[in-house]
Amino acid sequence: MRNVLLLLLCSTIACCLQAQDRDVILENLAREHDFTGQDLEDMLDARINLNQATKDDLEATGLLTPYQIASLLDYRQRYGNFISWPEVFLIPGFTEQDTRLLALFLTLEPAPTQGKLSLRSLWREGRRSLLVQTRTFFPRGEEYSPITAADYQVRPNSRYLGVPWYRYLRYDYRFRNRVRWGITLESDPGERQVADFLSFHAEFRDLKPFRSLVIGDFRARFGQGLLLWNGTQFGKASSTASLCNKEMGITPYRSRDENLFFRGLGATIGKKNIYCSVFLSFRSLDARITDEGFTSLVETGYHRTPLEKDKKNALGSWAAGINLSWSAERWKAGVTALGYGYDHQDAGRITYYNACKNRSVPFGGLSADMSFRLPSWRFFSEVAMDFSHSPAALAGMIYYGQNGNQAGILLRYFTPSYTAAYSGRLGRNTSPSNEYSLQITGTLVLPHKWKMDMSAWAYLFPRPRYLCHDPSYGWDVRLQVHKDNHMLMFAQQRSISDKGILDKPLLSLRAGVRLPGAWLLKFRADGVYCMLHDYEGEWGLAAYAQLEYENVKDTFRGSFRISLFRTESWESRIYVYEPDVLYGYSVPALFGKGIRACLNIGYSPLNAVDLWLKISAMYRESFFCESKLQVRFRF
Repeated sequence: MRNVLLLLLCSTIACCLQAQDRDVILENLAREHDFTGQDLEDMLDARINLNQATKDDLEATGLLTPYQIASLLDYRQRYGNFISWPEVFLIPGFTEQDTRLLALFLTLEPAPTQGKLSLRSLWREGRRSLLVQTRTFFPRGEEYSPITAADYQVRPNSRYLGVPWYRYLRYDYRFRNRVRWGITLESDPGERQVADFLSFHAEFRDLKPFRSLVIGDFRARFGQGLLLWNGTQFGKASSTASLCNKEMGITPYRSRDENLFFRGLGATIGKKNIYCSVFLSFRSLDARITDEGFTSLVETGYHRTPLEKDKKNALGSWAAGINLSWSAERWKAGVTALGYGYDHQDAGRITYYNACKNRSVPFGGLSADMSFRLPSWRFFSEVAMDFSHSPAALAGMIYYGQNGNQAGILLRYFTPSYTAAYSGRLGRNTSPSNEYSLQITGTLVLPHKWKMDMSAWAYLFPRPRYLCHDPSYGWDVRLQVHKDNHMLMFAQQRSISDKGILDKPLLSLRAGVRLPGAWLLKFRADGVYCMLHDYEGEWGLAAYAQLEYENVKDTFRGSFRISLFRTESWESRIYVYEPDVLYGYSVPALFGKGIRACLNIGYSPLNAVDLWLKISAMYRESFFCESKLQVRFRF
C-alpha cells in the first residue's frame, strides 16, 4: 500500500500542480475541528450580493487585487448589474478560477427595488425555493437491529427509535430583497419524529420605522465577536481576509444546526450613520438536568433513544441584547450589551480545565469595537468584559499593497476567566478564553503571476485546558505557492504541553490533466508525519485520482474519485474535501488503512429543477456505504 501511495505522490510532483482554492479553504477549516456542514450552509446563505458590494466589501474577501476591484466596480458602473457569472469572467483581469472562487463568497441577486408592498406583488413577484434531501448508510449497525420486547425493557437505550434515514426540507420565499421567510424541518437517522427539528423565520426590510425586523429564529453578530456572535466564525483560518470579521447585525437563521441561534424578536432602527439594534430571545436547550441544576449542555442534536429524548429541550434559556453603532466613510464604532440566563443553576462539575469559568449570575457583559480605514490600511479592535469583571481584547491591522500584496497581524488577549456563552470561536479554543497569541499572515505576488500565501501563529495557554493539565504553548506555520490552478502547500505545527513536544509537518501536492472534450483528470497526494518526542514517529499518506465531467450547457455534471490512504493512527489523519450535493459538506478524516470511492452527480432537467446524487463507499477493516439524494425546486 505504501509503495502505491508513494508512486502516486511522485506522479503528482511530475505533473503540473492543479488545485481548487475552494477545496483548500474548506479543508483548512475542517482540519481545525470546528467547521461543519451547518457552517458551510450558513456561509453560503450569508454571501454578499456582488451587485451591491462596496469597495470595502470586495477588499474584505481577500480574493481580489486592487486592479480587479477597480475593473469590477468600473464595469458595474458602466453596464449595470451583473446577470450571470460568465459575465464576470469577461472583465479584464479575471480568470475562470477567480470567477469560481468569487461564487463561494458572493452571490448574484437582483438589486432591491422600492415600492409599496401589496398582496398582488408579493404573490406575483416572489421567488420561492423548495429543497428536499435524504440520505442513508450501510451496514446499519446493532442500533437498528430487531430486539425482543423483554430485552428492550432491560436495555431501552440500546436501540434507536426511528428509521436509518436522514430527512431534510427547507422552503424559502423572497420578495425584492425586502421580505423573506422560510421554514426548515429536519430529522437525523434514528429519530422517530417526522420533523425532530423545526425552525421558522420572517424578515422585513425598510419597513418604517424599522431598517430590519426579524421574527422567529435569528442570529446576532456584532463587533469582532468577543461578546456576541452566535454563528459561523473563521477564527482558526489562516488567511489575511479572515483576521477581520465583517459585522452582520441581526439576520434570520436558515441553517439546520440546532444550537447556534436565538428565537424571538430582533429589530434595527436608525437614520444616516447611527443605528440601534435590539433583540429578545427565549428558547429551550438540550441539557443534562439534576436536582442541583444543569450539569452540561448537549449540542449533538440527536434524539434517537429514550435517554437522548429526556435531554431534549430540558433547559430554558433567555437572552437580551442591544447594540449602538456609528459609522462613516472610513470608520465605524459600536458598543454592545448582552444579558442571558437559564431557568436552572449551573451545577457542572468543576475540574482542572474549567475551574476559571464563571458560574454565578448575572451572565453577560459589555463590549466596544472600532475599525477605521486609510487608503492602504485597515485597523480593527474590540475589548470586552463579562459581568464577573474578566476582560478580553483583540486588535489587528491589514495592509493592502499594490498588485494584490497583503499582510496582516492580529493580537489576542483572552483571560482564562472570561466567560461569554454567545461569543465567536476567535482563537484556538472553542471560546475566546485562556489564550494569548500573535498571528501574522501575508500574500506576496511573485514574478510570472505566481503567488505565495503565508501564515504564522504563536500561542500560549496560561492555564490548563482540556487534556492538558499544565500551561501549554505552540506555533503553527503554513506556506502555499500557487499559480492559476497550480499549488504546493506545506504546513508545520508544534505543540508543547505536559504530554511532551508534538511536531506535525504536512505536505500537499495536486495535479490535473485536461482531456479531450469536457473531461478533467485530477491527482492529489498528501503526506503527514507526527512525532511526539521520545516516542517513535508515525506516517500518514493519502492519494486520489478523480475524473470530472461537465457539459457545455451546465445541465449535467459529475465526478468519480477513488482514494487510497494509510496512517498509523488517528493522530496522523488526513482531511480531504469531497464533492457533494448543494449545501453539502464532506471532508472525511482518513485514518487507518483503506480505500474510499465517491460518485457525485448533478442534473438539471428543467430550469426550475435541480437533482443531486452522491454515493460514497469506504473499506477500512469493514465496509461502509452512504448515499445522499437531494432535489431543489425553484418557482
